[in-house]
Amino acid sequence: MPARRALGSLAILLALGVPALAGSLEDCANDKLVTAQRIAACKSVIDDKATTPSNRALAFFNRANALADKGAYDLAIADYGEAIKLDPKDADAFNNRGLAWGQKKDYDRALADYSQAIILNPQLAVAYGNRGLIWNDIKRDYVKAIADLDKAISLDPANSSAYNNRGNAFLRTGDYDQAITSYSQAIFLDPQYADQYFNRGLAWAHKGNDERAIADYGQAISLDPKHVSAWRRRGDAWTRKGDPDRAIADYGEAIRLDPRDGETLRQRGGVWRDRKDYDRAIADYGQAIDIDARDALAYNDRGWTWSLKKDPDRAIADFDKAIGIDPSYARAYNNRGLAWSDKGDLDRAIADYGQAIAIDPKYAQPYDNRGLALMDKGEYDRAIADYNVAILIDAGYARPHRNRGAAWARKGQFGYAMADYDMAITLSPDYASAYVGRCRVWIYEARYNRALTDCDQAIHLDANYATAYETRGLANIYKSAYSDAFADYDEAVRLSPKYAGAYQSRGIAQFYLGPPASAQADLEMGARMRPKDAYFAIWADLARRRNGQPSVLRDAKLDMTKWPAPLVRMLLGDETPEAALAAADNPDAAKQNEQVCEANFYTAEFLRLQHRDEESLRLYRLALRDCPRDFIEITAATNALHVMGKAP
Repeated sequence: MPARRALGSLAILLALGVPALAGSLEDCANDKLVTAQRIAACKSVIDDKATTPSNRALAFFNRANALADKGAYDLAIADYGEAIKLDPKDADAFNNRGLAWGQKKDYDRALADYSQAIILNPQLAVAYGNRGLIWNDIKRDYVKAIADLDKAISLDPANSSAYNNRGNAFLRTGDYDQAITSYSQAIFLDPQYADQYFNRGLAWAHKGNDERAIADYGQAISLDPKHVSAWRRRGDAWTRKGDPDRAIADYGEAIRLDPRDGETLRQRGGVWRDRKDYDRAIADYGQAIDIDARDALAYNDRGWTWSLKKDPDRAIADFDKAIGIDPSYARAYNNRGLAWSDKGDLDRAIADYGQAIAIDPKYAQPYDNRGLALMDKGEYDRAIADYNVAILIDAGYARPHRNRGAAWARKGQFGYAMADYDMAITLSPDYASAYVGRCRVWIYEARYNRALTDCDQAIHLDANYATAYETRGLANIYKSAYSDAFADYDEAVRLSPKYAGAYQSRGIAQFYLGPPASAQADLEMGARMRPKDAYFAIWADLARRRNGQPSVLRDAKLDMTKWPAPLVRMLLGDETPEAALAAADNPDAAKQNEQVCEANFYTAEFLRLQHRDEESLRLYRLALRDCPRDFIEITAATNALHVMGKAP
């Protein structure tokens, strides 16, 4: 949240001296004279040996007021002290010395002086008001603040500042209705004071009534067109109301009035980012950083914008800065984890999510994000454990339900998966991704019409959601509605031309059902986008060989130390199919099952290239029996059997 401006010109209540008697003493008390004249007149009275003690006390008091006007608080305090020595029962002197101590930020002495003033004169409203300000603004003891301001109001019901300040105390306690009542009375008493409208606008905003907040900020601006905070806060309200154009206009005016206002630059940057105008957002965050090189929020926000621009290296550099400035910044660790995930460095991502959790164990997002990283590593049980915690922390958080549904689906526990997708949709009826996830489960359960209904709903919610079209294409493949399937794949590619998965899905479908040249083009495009992904490289190479072209698999820059490297070596002729199958052995039963499934499927494709169809047929059927339902090899084996004229 942006730092709040002080709650609108919290008035200092000054007790003034009694009317002067005559001559120099009259000039000493005359606040219409220039300060130097007042001080000189007071000195004359003080230095006159004929001056009575009471008049000398009055002269010290008034000179102290003049010195305080000059900002000479030490000298003022000394003079109030002399006045008190001469008249120890002078409540006004204690009150005004309290003000001077407050200006020096010695609030304990200020409180003591206000309290003594009240003891001496229980009817001195300004002393209650001033003590209430310290309880409110400095000590944060709002109960005492409200009690003192109530007393000040009872003694002086026409004092708008006391109502305004009491509104501030109620605002800070979260009692927004009482705050609004107090501010409204302050406005009634002094309708020309802009800050009172501004403060009431804050209270309306906290109550969630942005329309009234905007009206009050507007009134503050009409009374004081240079009220930077009112422009900024109205911009915040327009943002919440979904009116980015007005928000940007108000933020722009606030920045024009105060070009060094890094907070407003950050706020405007957020609006640009939400509008996907990432370059303008980055410019605003950069300007905020130029103003304050230790603005961790600006670095974090700019880092997140770099992430959205698919530039994880710059994102990480900014998150590093944010964390260096504030090592307890949990959100920056979480966001850096997302950037590491984008780079495929899951171990660093998991470490950052763990650090975010250590800093703030009640922060649900890093549990959810760590679950996603663990999913990518194939650690589904640990992922589910993290999703469980995220849901316990925030039962209304739809995303971990959706992600846990995906984990259950990967484990083949479709009933649990369906329950989680249902809950995600209940919590967030417009959650297109949850509909897509449920669409996939319907596909795995061979309920294709229900799958199409859910994918249709996802597309209705987000007509530009490429994954929804891709998934609907898969449902249509299983329904043998091939023209509809290819239309969906085409739309997925059109909407997201940098989405490698869409090219792979369309390419695999074309590998069996479409023009071989088109299959090769798509699968090679996917491989170019994901040059380190062995599966993309394998499919592109199979397409080349099927089209009578030489293999280029040996040239691919793949990690040959881990699975599926044995399959790559088999396809290159460096290992036998039997050796590749033996290499699929793994101490983790689930992992072994997945690898055996893949070994059987890709061996089948390798044998088909050699026209050994009978052997391939057996292996395709083994793949169908053993592969997890969400593996692309299931769909591919099904299509292969259809093409061969065999039942799956």
